[in-house]
Amino acid sequence: FLLSARNSISQLNVRLAFTKDEVWWEIAGKPQFDDKGRFTGYRGSAKDISTSRESRLDAERLAQFDPVTGLANRHRLTTRLTETLKAYRNSKRACALLTLDLDRFKHVNDTFGHPTGDALLNQVARRLEKVVGDLGTVGRIGGDEFQVLIPKRCEKARLEQLGNDIIHSLSQPYSIDGNRAVIGASVGIAIAPEHGGTSERLVRSA
Repeated sequence: FLLSARNSISQLNVRLAFTKDEVWWEIAGKPQFDDKGRFTGYRGSAKDISTSRESRLDAERLAQFDPVTGLANRHRLTTRLTETLKAYRNSKRACALLTLDLDRFKHVNDTFGHPTGDALLNQVARRLEKVVGDLGTVGRIGGDEFQVLIPKRCEKARLEQLGNDIIHSLSQPYSIDGNRAVIGASVGIAIAPEHGGTSERLVRSA
C-alpha cells in the first residue's frame, strides 16, 4: 500500500520473505522521480533489527509471564480478569475464579533450597495446566499462590469437582533431583457476579 501510494517510508518493520530464519528489517525511503516527474523507485536504507526485536519481545513476555513457571503472571491475570468481567457485565454472563495456595511448600523450600523449590513450582504448574486443560487460564500470582480464570459459565458442581481434582493432583508425590516431596493445596472458588463484579472483590471472595 505504501509503495503504491508512493509515500515516504520511515521506521517500517518488515519480515524478509526469502530467508529460512526469521529476519526483520527496519526500512526507510523516499520516492524518486525523473526530470519529467515519472516515478522511478525508492531510495532509502534498511537495518537488521532481528536481535533488538527479539530482545523487546522477550521483555514483553517477561512482563506478562512468570519467569519460573512460564504461566501468566499477576499482571496478565488481573488484566484478563478485569477485561472478562467488563465484557460479561454487559451480556450478563458469568465467569469463575479459583485461587490456590500450596500447603507445606515453605518446608520444601527451607529443607532442599530455592532451586528445588523452583523445580517443584514448575511441576505444580504443569499439573495444573493438565487438570484445567482448555477450560481456563492458569497463572502464578507469586510465591506459592496460583489462580485459575474460567471465562465462561460453569456449574457449581463442575467447579467443585475441578477444585477437588486440582487438590488430588497437586497432592501426589514429587520427585526432584532424587528428593521426594509431598505438598498439598487449598482451593477457593468465587463466581461472578454472584460473589463480586470487580476483579478485587472476586479475588477477595475466592
